[in-house]
Amino acid sequence: MAYSDFAPPRRSRRRRNIVILTIIALIVGVLVLAVRYRTERRESIDYLTAAEEVALQHGDMSEQLAAVLQGLGQAGQEDRPELELRLETLSADASEMVKVLEAQVVPRPVGEVAGLMSVAVDAWAEGIDTLDASVVLILDAEDGDESGDEGLRSSFELIRLGDRAYERAVAATLRLDPELVPAPLPEISYTQGQYGPLYNHVVVAERLRRQGGLAELIDVALVANTVPQPVSQDTAGIWTIPASEELALEVTVSNTGNVVVERVSVLVTLQRVGSSEEFTPLVQLIPAIEPGQSENLIFSNLEAAPDEVYSLTATATVEGRDDQTDDNSFNLIFKRNAE
Repeated sequence: MAYSDFAPPRRSRRRRNIVILTIIALIVGVLVLAVRYRTERRESIDYLTAAEEVALQHGDMSEQLAAVLQGLGQAGQEDRPELELRLETLSADASEMVKVLEAQVVPRPVGEVAGLMSVAVDAWAEGIDTLDASVVLILDAEDGDESGDEGLRSSFELIRLGDRAYERAVAATLRLDPELVPAPLPEISYTQGQYGPLYNHVVVAERLRRQGGLAELIDVALVANTVPQPVSQDTAGIWTIPASEELALEVTVSNTGNVVVERVSVLVTLQRVGSSEEFTPLVQLIPAIEPGQSENLIFSNLEAAPDEVYSLTATATVEGRDDQTDDNSFNLIFKRNAE
């Protein structure tokens, strides 16, 4: 029995190819969707983990800021350098939290949460930075200048804005797929609850104005010693310095105020008593001294002949102003022993 060759119609082969391609496309699409889902899930979890860490950090910072505001006007309050340092540190930490969130990938599922978190951390950071600047303005203001008060009001409004945005971010996480949320965002607030009454800009400004020790004080103190040091003083008040190959003056300048002092010049003069001979003054410049810190200088090779009486003077001067000048100078009347 003979059989004839049979080839399926071209249209049937084309339909079969289309079906195969469609199936392949569906499989690829499913795989892509699965990969995308897994990627978005992982990125969502990573973002919410970072958001939780940022929120916890702001929770600590809200307590620190409340302690600062609560301490204003109280006995044993901080002095100005400590107050400014705490506010500057809080401002720097808040700015760092903004950077932490900006570095995160924001997948589609957490887009709403991410947008609200960005508003919150930006407002908190700007509010704390404005608070830092406003406190300085109030402390240094002339009578009748209330520009710092307006800055303080704006600062507290920004912090309240951050609180409201964060509250909405917490609510938005509750609407997410529970599998995407590693842990609920903590309930935190700078200005609500027990800390709310502290954020009254009128009260805070008044406390800053009446708190002693916070007004700007520019002051340096100078102490000095010769090398070698004097060993005795006669009845005329003239000190004796033992014989030595060289004579030098060691000077210590301390910042006894509460703000950084800049461009502190130290002038040393040496004059033989009763002589018109002029000594070329020696000058050294200190760029800056932090509050409570000191800088040491040495003036070497002072030329003083043995058995002659000299007046040695050192004076520290702050560029601009010095609120107290009674401790800026050193003077010594002396003579050197011969070899």
